[in-house]
Amino acid sequence: MPAASNGEILLKAIGAHGRPTGSTAEQAARDLCARELTSAGFTVGERAFEYSAFPGLWGTSIVGLLLALTALWVALRARSGSLGTGDVFGTALALCAIGVFGWWLGRYGITSLPVMRRRGMNLEGVRGVPKVWLVAHLDTKRQPISLLIRAAGVVVTLVAWLAIFAILAFLPNGARSHWIVALGWIAAAGALPLVLSWVHHTGGGTGALDNASGVATVLRAATLARRDMSLGVLLTSAEELGMAGARGWLAQRADGERGVAINCDGVDDHGQLTCTIARDGGVLRSALALLADGRMRTGPVRVRGSMPGVLFDSVAFAEAGWPACTLSRGTLGSLARVHTRSDTLDRVGGVSVEETARVIAALAGSIIAVEYRGDTAAEEQQQNGSTGD
Repeated sequence: MPAASNGEILLKAIGAHGRPTGSTAEQAARDLCARELTSAGFTVGERAFEYSAFPGLWGTSIVGLLLALTALWVALRARSGSLGTGDVFGTALALCAIGVFGWWLGRYGITSLPVMRRRGMNLEGVRGVPKVWLVAHLDTKRQPISLLIRAAGVVVTLVAWLAIFAILAFLPNGARSHWIVALGWIAAAGALPLVLSWVHHTGGGTGALDNASGVATVLRAATLARRDMSLGVLLTSAEELGMAGARGWLAQRADGERGVAINCDGVDDHGQLTCTIARDGGVLRSALALLADGRMRTGPVRVRGSMPGVLFDSVAFAEAGWPACTLSRGTLGSLARVHTRSDTLDRVGGVSVEETARVIAALAGSIIAVEYRGDTAAEEQQQNGSTGD
C-alpha cells in the first residue's frame, strides 16, 4: 500500500460516521485505532475516566446567557438615563463573577460536579518510556452554530465590553448614554452564539475534519516516527465536552510526571499548517525552529498563541504544566464547517494528512533532542526523526 494513501484511508475509515462520546461508533473507531497502533509497535490499552457532562453540554450556553442578560440590563439602564456609578461597579463585579464561574466550570466542574456523571474511555499507546505524547480526540459533536461563529461572538462581546468601560471612564455623562445603549446591544448580540452553543448528537456531519483528520494524522505520525523513539499516543474521548478525556487522563498521572504534548485537531486539504502553542516551556519554539531550516521541505509552519473561543486538548495539558501545542491546517472556511452538518468526508479528502504527519513525527524527534539530549544532538534527531514506510 503506498504510504501517501494510508492517511487518506484511515481518514475515510474513521470519518465515515459521527462518533458521539460514549457511542458504539466511537468504540468502533477506537478499536480500529488500537489495531493500527499495535501494528506500529505500541503497547495499547484503554483508560477509563469519569466526568460531569454538564459543563460541556450546557456551560457555554449558560455563560453566554448571563453575558447577554448583563449587556441588555446595562443598555436598558443607559437608555433610561439611570446608569450610575454604583451600577458601573456592580456590572464590573457581575462580569468578573461570570468569568470566574465559567473558568471554574470548565477547569474543575468537569471533574467534580456531581450531576450528569458519565464514564468515558481514552486509548493510550506507549513505546518505550515516552516523554513526548501525540494527542488527538476521537469524539464528535453537533451544535446549532459553527466554531467560527462562536469564536467571532467571543471577540465581538469582548471588544464591546472593553468599549463600554472605556466610554464610562472617559466620556461625560451627557455624551455617553447612546453609545452605551448601542454597545450593550452589540455585546448581547455577540453573546448570542455562545447561548446557541449547546451540544446535540443527532443528524448532520460525521466529524471528518473535527477530528477524524487529526486522529488519522497522529496514527500516521506514530507509524512514521523511528521505531527506536520512545513515544506515547493518546486518543481522547469527551474532548467536545470540556476536554474531559484529557483532564481525566492527566488526573491519573503521578504528581510531577510531565512530558510534552503535540495535539492534532483538524487537518483540512487547504490552508497553512499552524502550530497553536498553549504553553511553550522553552522547548516547543526551539524544536519548531529546526523545522524552519528547510530540510523537511514542508513549507512554513505558522506559530501563534491561543484563539479566543477555540479550545483544544493542548489547553488541558498546559493547565497541568505540560509544554503543549496543537497542529492544525485549514482556513476560515474550515472553522465554518466544524460542529456543523457540513463536516463530512466529501469536504475533506485527507491529501494533507501525510505531510502533516511527517511534520509531527519530525517535531517529536526535535523535542526529544532539544529537551533531553541538548541542542548539539538536535540537528541529527531532526534529520532522523521520521522514516517512510
